[in-house]
Amino acid sequence: MTYLSRLAAIALYVLALLGIWLLGGSRYDWILDIDPAIQTAAIETDGSRDLVAALCLAAALAASAWLAALGKTRGRWIRPLALALFAIALYGVTRT
Repeated sequence: MTYLSRLAAIALYVLALLGIWLLGGSRYDWILDIDPAIQTAAIETDGSRDLVAALCLAAALAASAWLAALGKTRGRWIRPLALALFAIALYGVTRT
């Protein structure tokens, strides 16, 4: 059962990172390639992209905590900690 739990936690983590990566950036960046005079801040709205990306970050952090809880030895918390820091860094990079 531990193997299946670990596999589910890793799958959740990967899907959450994929969600963070896909929702990052501005969806109107391609307009600047066509007409640089248009300002994307004038047409971009405050949608639910930031909310969903934050929920994906929360899911990635929960999955890394789940992986840390599944560890049976003392040194097993280092990998989940690195995964959590990577998810936070990816979220921070894609929000700019």
